[in-house]
This record gives sequence, structure tokens and C-alpha cells, in this order.
Amino acid sequence: MAYIIHFVKGFFIGIAKIIPGVSGAMLAMSFGVYDQAIYALRHLKENFLKNIFFLGSLGLGVLIAILCFSHMIAYLLEEYYLTTMLLFIGLILSGIPSVYRKIEVPFFRPRFLIPFLCAFSFVFLLSHFEFSTSAIHTSSPGMMFLFMLGIGIIDAATMIIPGISGTAIFMILGVYPFFLSMIQKLSDLSHIFSSMGTFFPYGIGLILGIITTVYIMEYLLKNHYQTTYCAILGFSLSSLFFLFLDTLLRNYTVTDIVAGLMCLVIGYYFGNKFENIT
Repeated sequence: MAYIIHFVKGFFIGIAKIIPGVSGAMLAMSFGVYDQAIYALRHLKENFLKNIFFLGSLGLGVLIAILCFSHMIAYLLEEYYLTTMLLFIGLILSGIPSVYRKIEVPFFRPRFLIPFLCAFSFVFLLSHFEFSTSAIHTSSPGMMFLFMLGIGIIDAATMIIPGISGTAIFMILGVYPFFLSMIQKLSDLSHIFSSMGTFFPYGIGLILGIITTVYIMEYLLKNHYQTTYCAILGFSLSSLFFLFLDTLLRNYTVTDIVAGLMCLVIGYYFGNKFENIT
């Protein structure tokens, strides 16, 4: 039963990963599986079977969601943007109190307030950064290899660091349509082999990024637990703020708003339920 729950949690994390601005790692934290996933990745040989089954059920949910729902998410964001975004904002919002509780000390000490403000400011600056990669598609094979390697590393790092959305960064860099198209091709077997030159360097970057970021996060959580969670809280609140702001800066009907608010409440409710189920 536990592995089915992990699969379902992974499924929602996978969907969150391909939604612009939503942090899959933050959703993993909201669901109460983040610390366990970091530990299992870093100490795979300890309790090997238990870690494999946990990571396998979680990862399978993520993979199936990404491969099967990339087309559906594109449709939902096109036709039901407000309700889709508010559902996931509610899911993420439900995890904020548990992140705050992990700090366990007076928050307004400079030692803890500074990393919070730095993390919050980082996301703020990132949201105002513009970068063009239109020339990368006509670059040499070597440059394309390095580009996809970098995309893989960024994607892996944002999978592990809560509060930072890989899709949001890809949108800022101007490569989100390219990334979503690549993910959609993975669900079509006829495109996998023809696009191997793209998938291979991306996969290498993904593996390197996961290994490196997991080591860094485990060190920080082991040696600077409260300080790290202050930074995570800063990343999370800043991401939620700008995600919510971006979502609201559109024209909606009254029906859209009512349905969106209902999805926000539903997301928050089920986020709390998922966090308490192990």
C-alpha cells in the first residue's frame, strides 16, 4: 500500500515538473517525501531493497506522468489555465507550514533571516532576467551537445532544490517550448532514436546534476539544517508569490475565478492529506 501511495505522490510531482513555475521538489516536500528521497539517493546501498522500492515507485509515478501527460498539461494550460495553476499552487501552499516547522528556532535571527532574504531575492531577480537562445538551434553539433548537457544539469538541480522551478528557468532562458517538445517526443517511440543526439547529452547532464546536487543538499541538511530550510522557505514563498502574481495577471470570467478558488482549496486540502500519508 505504501508503494502505491509513493507512486501517486510521484505522479503528481511529475505533473508539477512540466507545469511552468511549479517546483516538483517543493511538491515532494509538501507530500513529506523530500528528505527520504534525498537520503535514499545518497545512501542507496543502505537498506538497498527498501530504498530501491521507494525510489522506484516514486520515480515510476514521475516518469509516467511526464511521458503520458505532457500533451494533456499543454492542453489544460491552454484551456483551463487558472484552475490548473491554482490547483498546484494549493498543493504547494499546503507544504509551507511544515517547512517553517522544520526551522525549529526563532526565525528573525540574522543567521536565519539572511539566507531567507537571499533566496527570496534570487527568485525575484531570476523572474526579471531575460535571455535569448534563438541562435542555439543553428549552432554546431558541439555547441548543441554542451547546450543539452547544461539543460540536463539545470533540470536535475531544480528537481532536487525545493522552490526553484526548472520549467520557470527554462521559460526565462527561452527554451521551455523546446524542452516540452523534447519531453513529448519521449512518449513517441518513433522519435526516440532519431532524437538520440538530443536525449543523450541531456541524460548525461541529468545524471551528473542529480549526483552533484544530492551530495550538496545532503551536506547542507546534515550540517546546516535550519539555515538550509530558511533558504528553502525563501525560495518557496518567492516562487509562490510570483507564480500567483503571474497567474492573476490575466483576464478571467467569474466562472473561471470561482472554479479556480475551488481548485486552490482542493489542492491545499489534498496536499495536507498526502503529507500525512506514508
